[in-house]
Amino acid sequence: MSALLYYLAWEWINIAIEYTTVAWVRLPKLFIAVVGVNLITHPIFMVLLEQFGHDPLFILGCEMVIPVVEWLLLMAAYGRARWRLLLGLSFMMNIVSYVTGLLIEV
Repeated sequence: MSALLYYLAWEWINIAIEYTTVAWVRLPKLFIAVVGVNLITHPIFMVLLEQFGHDPLFILGCEMVIPVVEWLLLMAAYGRARWRLLLGLSFMMNIVSYVTGLLIEV
């Protein structure tokens, strides 16, 4: 039970951090988009961590792939015309989330 609560708390913190990072952008339904991409990528990331462990190189590799996947998901939601903006948002969300995770672990 405590593992589930930990996961849910971290999921909420992650969504709040990532949305706050990009809230200045005026895209329709941005909060729903941020929640959606996180509910797709974060559970997969957590399962991979359980399977392959917390090796820093593995985590860094995942953290390099996740923004690309989230960018593709955002483009599916908003269209390719805004691809540069969406790529920047995806990388900003994940950099802030990654650094916050590092700070929490310290």
